[in-house]
Amino acid sequence: MIPQPSEFNLINGTFTVEEAKEILSNLFSDKIRFHKNKDFGHTERYGVPDPHAEKRIPELRKSQEDVNSYIKQCDNNVKVKIYADIKIELIK
Repeated sequence: MIPQPSEFNLINGTFTVEEAKEILSNLFSDKIRFHKNKDFGHTERYGVPDPHAEKRIPELRKSQEDVNSYIKQCDNNVKVKIYADIKIELIK
């Protein structure tokens, strides 16, 4: 039996501009690092880069740049509300 898709809350809070920058930067950096490590291991084992990691890294970098640009527009006297949910679906 495969469980139904589920959603979990990762972030749900109000932060200063600096805190929001740090939280979001860390999330993107960790995910990029994950794919770089995956790509490195794939290259070491098979002699070729991991195609998914090669595609995903630039996408994540672009999203990180977009988020940074958005946050830079904020005055330091505002608060930033961040919601981040994770949806998990198991596939056979």
